[in-house]
Amino acid sequence: MKKLRFMLIISLLIIGSIALSGCTAETDSTGLVGAAGPPGPMGPAGPQGETGPPATALTFSAEYAGSRICSGCHTDISATFGDTGHAWGLSPIKDSLPPDYPFTQVFVPPDGYNWEDISFVIGGYNWKALFVDQQGYLITAAPDAADDADNAEYLNQYNFANSYADKRAGWVSYHAGEAELPFDCGACHTTGYSPKGNQNDQPGFVGTWSEAGIQCEACHGPGSLHAKNPEGFQMLVDRDAEACGECHVRGVVEEVDAEAGFIQHHEQFEELFQSKHIALDCVLCHDPHTGVVQLRQRDQQTTRTQCEDCHFMEARFQNNARHAEINFDCVECHMPRLVQSAWANLDLFTADIRTHEMAIDPYQVNQFNTDGTLASSQISLDYACRHCHVEGMVTPLSDAELLDAAINYHSRESSSR
Repeated sequence: MKKLRFMLIISLLIIGSIALSGCTAETDSTGLVGAAGPPGPMGPAGPQGETGPPATALTFSAEYAGSRICSGCHTDISATFGDTGHAWGLSPIKDSLPPDYPFTQVFVPPDGYNWEDISFVIGGYNWKALFVDQQGYLITAAPDAADDADNAEYLNQYNFANSYADKRAGWVSYHAGEAELPFDCGACHTTGYSPKGNQNDQPGFVGTWSEAGIQCEACHGPGSLHAKNPEGFQMLVDRDAEACGECHVRGVVEEVDAEAGFIQHHEQFEELFQSKHIALDCVLCHDPHTGVVQLRQRDQQTTRTQCEDCHFMEARFQNNARHAEINFDCVECHMPRLVQSAWANLDLFTADIRTHEMAIDPYQVNQFNTDGTLASSQISLDYACRHCHVEGMVTPLSDAELLDAAINYHSRESSSR
């Protein structure tokens, strides 16, 4: 009995030992990962490294590319623009040869000079030409002049022939005898102008520029970025009349300056400012890529639109049978050649540029104030009518006859149409 009990105890101990060894045996399986506990506290900060250079802002800076680059894509526009006066506002002398203008030609420089002595020609396109020496001064006296007073009548400006004013081509004096007259015309005669410095390091040039003449980028702005990425950088241009007025202006816009019986040149914006037409942009009538002279030379319409497109009733009713018969152009009366750039002929009431004062005062005969320094805001009958109705042209008319003809000229009741 005791032996059986002993054997039973031994058996239980052996079974228990096997069970315990199974609970503690290693296995290849891994249990599920529990959720992450909360983060522990932040440790102390490490040592600070060296300070790097400041960040550089990304900038875009356009530069002047030059009209040759523009013409690579805009071939047709470049071809017509090259025949406008703007392109020839200032022309460099190359290889001691005169510039090759489209419609006119300057054959010789002022007396006493050769082309090697000239650096630039100002103008020369249609009306007149002035000359700049190699130091950047306008030529106003004969070479090596000892006394400037002796050169007060020196002929240094070349005027082209003008049939309207009945003038042949010839030389006249411009600031003759003035010593070292600087070229300070760059703001309106060059492209990419800066008033700082001296072009070509010559003392007579006031300022510097990227290109001579009024080229593409003078109005459109520097185009290097556009040339590299035409779609990404569009060339925008200010079409407001005031943009043109930055150069086509002489003094304050409220006054139209005059001298010797004519308005002085560069007055177009002041003239326009006097009337309702100031509300219009210049480019509504003028295509700056074609100008006026080349269209006239080719017997083409010189403006994009015409007076009668807006003023159709005035064009229809004219109280003058002869004017109606010959289909007299509106500009003959409303834009007479009242502005002098080169030639003028007071006997014919005619200079060489049409005015942009367009309203006619039918009750006003005289054009200027008492001392002749300012022009009226309207065109007087002297200049609206007498550039034709004067001795040597067609039938001269008295002041009373002009007034009678001008008053109610476009009246429907009294019109010949």
